[in-house]
Amino acid sequence: MLVAHEEDAARLPSASADRVPSPEPDPQVRRDRRLGNGLVGGLAGAVLIAAVVGVLGLRGGDDLDPVFAPTDAPTTLPVGEAAEDAGATEDVAGVPAGFPQSVDGAVSALMTYGNAAGAALFRTPQERAEIAERIFTDQGRAASGLTDEAAADAQDRLGANALVGCAYEFGAYKVVSTGSYGVASSGPDEPAQLPFEVVVSTWAPCLSGVGGAHDSSDVDIRWTHHAATLRWDGRDWRVDSVVSPGGRVPAPDDPDDIAITFEERARLLGTGWMLPADATEEIPADFWSGGTR
Repeated sequence: MLVAHEEDAARLPSASADRVPSPEPDPQVRRDRRLGNGLVGGLAGAVLIAAVVGVLGLRGGDDLDPVFAPTDAPTTLPVGEAAEDAGATEDVAGVPAGFPQSVDGAVSALMTYGNAAGAALFRTPQERAEIAERIFTDQGRAASGLTDEAAADAQDRLGANALVGCAYEFGAYKVVSTGSYGVASSGPDEPAQLPFEVVVSTWAPCLSGVGGAHDSSDVDIRWTHHAATLRWDGRDWRVDSVVSPGGRVPAPDDPDDIAITFEERARLLGTGWMLPADATEEIPADFWSGGTR
């Protein structure tokens, strides 16, 4: 989700692998998504604003990372339950928070926090500190770069009309690993295990350019791959680290076309990846001009 900042703002552990069922998308999880003058992405958009996440290590390479297994055979990706803001029950300085202790909750938290961290660069120092404290662990916050100096630099470089952010609905995600602990189950619908650490890879187009454009002619589009570790702090998920793994990031034949089909995403990424519940193949008419979606 690209957030209007005027309004609101890898470590792979040894663990059991929890996989999420693949239901059809629920239209109710698709929240109001704002796009307009002065937008900025965050964790997953850190290739565009490197100061947001100090732990981000960008490395080049000609080979695909092992996490990708592209295929030429027509196939489809399963649809997961996770989407930005899905399941949030609280609000921290305008940022959805309070995600459930589940794999879906962790993925939803990552997608939401990803753009919220960057948007925090355009908030007041008090709001920025409140957001950083809630969405990061102590280690993640120390490496996040969400300082007054970074905010002043971002505002100076990007200006009031910056259009920057990652559009997860045009991408996909992969649950790399989970760490879980057993709990007493009170019924058949109660989980026997609850995750306390989840490692998630995301693949999505991130945008950078001048806000208010009616098309993508003035917007740079970069397909990005990040891996994040999220930890459960007793009441919510928090981001502990974000890295950009080595290897070439898959991109469509026309990298400026963000509305690639689900079939094309499956071909580019291979097995193990999932579409977010709010995934789409179509660009809304007002996407580039700052309308609500």
